[in-house]
Amino acid sequence: MELDEHGMAIAAAFVALIGIAMLFLLSETPKSASIADALLAPENTLLEVRGNAANSTTEKFLLCESYLCISVRKNSVPSAELVADGRRASVLGRVKEYKGSRYIEAERVGMDG
Repeated sequence: MELDEHGMAIAAAFVALIGIAMLFLLSETPKSASIADALLAPENTLLEVRGNAANSTTEKFLLCESYLCISVRKNSVPSAELVADGRRASVLGRVKEYKGSRYIEAERVGMDG
């Protein structure tokens, strides 16, 4: 089977679209990270972070490990309402920055026991 110029152009466009789709999927795969990693990660990085909840309010809570903490915005995630001080939690979200302070904008919140 021989491809003419038109066929080759279509094949090249198809391969390029598959490559772009794969890059998008790979870039959107959440990375497991420590709180220290989250505090240093570039903005909009999708991370999964675990720690102990503290200072829980209706809008946010702190996720802490040892002496490091990062603020987590609940973003109306229903399971985030179950977060209570001292409970172990895992948060999937994007790293954001406001006035020099890093926080995680939650997309999913789970309780770890």
